[in-house]
Amino acid sequence: MSLLDRTRSSVPSSPRTPAPRDWRQLSIAVGYGAVGAVTLALVLVAPVMVAWAADPHSTTSWTDALSFAGDGWALAHRGHVSVAAHTLTLAPLVLTALAVLFARMAAKAMLTHLSERSGAWWEGPAAYLGGYAVTGLVITALSHGGPASPSLLTVLPGALVVGFAGTLWALLRSDEPVADQAKTFVDEHVSLSTRRALRPAVRGVLAYLGIGLVIVLVLALTHASRIGDLQGQLHPGLLGGVVLWAGQLAALPNLVLWAAGWTTGATVQLGAVSVGSGSVHGGILPMVPLLGGVPGAGPLPLVATLAPLLPVLLGCFVGHRALAGLTTYASLRTKAATAAQAAGMTVLIVLLLSWLSTAGVSGGSLSYLGPSLLIVPLLAVELVLGALITTLLLHWKRAVRR
Repeated sequence: MSLLDRTRSSVPSSPRTPAPRDWRQLSIAVGYGAVGAVTLALVLVAPVMVAWAADPHSTTSWTDALSFAGDGWALAHRGHVSVAAHTLTLAPLVLTALAVLFARMAAKAMLTHLSERSGAWWEGPAAYLGGYAVTGLVITALSHGGPASPSLLTVLPGALVVGFAGTLWALLRSDEPVADQAKTFVDEHVSLSTRRALRPAVRGVLAYLGIGLVIVLVLALTHASRIGDLQGQLHPGLLGGVVLWAGQLAALPNLVLWAAGWTTGATVQLGAVSVGSGSVHGGILPMVPLLGGVPGAGPLPLVATLAPLLPVLLGCFVGHRALAGLTTYASLRTKAATAAQAAGMTVLIVLLLSWLSTAGVSGGSLSYLGPSLLIVPLLAVELVLGALITTLLLHWKRAVRR
């Protein structure tokens, strides 16, 4: 900790007297929350209606086709959608990322309208989050009349997560007075080591996704012929092919997270097929071309058993980046706490993303797609272990140099 940081932490801030609640500005915040939620639905309307109009064999009405935009909104927020006798759970994370982006844009605009307000800083963002969640429930309810029926309450957790992520992003990247008050609140109530651990944790999450992406690309390239065969057997046509690959690309981050989760040693369940660290137990996969990259039933190459070392190395990377912000004379306890907190934040973010990525279709062999719950303890142990190993090695190295 630098002398400047110690000086800042030792000077108490002057207490603020909140101004009377401004209901007009809070209603504006609610309105911006509604805009943030509706934007994704409007973006989904265009491709849905184009696909409906371009399909000469379509037997659905335009209102039923329009309801698919609401179904897509519900899926993007990990809602459950009932189709016939089955319930589908699949959040294409590209759509989820778009939802976070739109939520962030609307929240940033909302903060500019709260710039003159001197009351409690959290009231405006809380009103925005409420507007986002309630509007999401309305969008979901309006889709009930179509061929698919989203479950109302299952949308709420995802809507709160996406709205909160967009609001947090806007607060971190804004210089408006409300954002400054939020940052001051964090500085006063969150320890310096925790704040320093956030950036390394974000870098760790990106590195984790990079590991999964490399695995998916390697599998796709080595099984390109099988993927092509599956594409040919489907005979989707031009429009169907565009829709099929657009859907697969929208769910590509899901596959990346499943592949990265496999490196922890947790089994990845793909319906009737389970991919372990040493072997693949066969079964029938859905006719999705990209799933043709999954290795066939049988033992995996011996090098696959070394995959759990990757999360440990990732923990070493996170720990190294966390310690880079500390002074040479920081105590071992401070270093270990900072590195462990960075690894812990990485674990929490990854587990949240992994939860969003899981999918399933009820009433059949595809009831669950994603890593098993073993990913929770395995990832936590591996990342924290790697971070602490790096802490001890760097501390010993610097002690020897003295």
